[in-house]
Amino acid sequence: MIDSVLGNLHFNTGWKVEAEMNLFGMTHRIIIKAHAYYETDGLTSEQKRAFADYKCHDSERQKEAEALLYSYAGESCKMRFCPRTLLFERDGEYALLCDDKDDPDGGIAVVLAPEPKVISQDDYL
Repeated sequence: MIDSVLGNLHFNTGWKVEAEMNLFGMTHRIIIKAHAYYETDGLTSEQKRAFADYKCHDSERQKEAEALLYSYAGESCKMRFCPRTLLFERDGEYALLCDDKDDPDGGIAVVLAPEPKVISQDDYL
């Protein structure tokens, strides 16, 4: 599917597209994923609005993610967390899912909207 906001998406347990994100001065390859149960679900208007917000303010959101990670784990966050997925929920909430070297089976979610916070991926998902 080609979407005017998200671009050329493919469906595999949600709508996905690859992208790059800068975090702590490093460029990371991530997946941008719009949550959907079925291909016929398409994208919600809330997901499109949330992605447009992120796209317009990407550098600010990335700095916000850095600040949240720093307040969560201190200086070690730069080497501890690796961003993997920017997940947009059906209601427009979105979070950056990161691998955690200290908890390889867990990971964390850096919720960027509507209320910024850091929680475990288990609690978020």
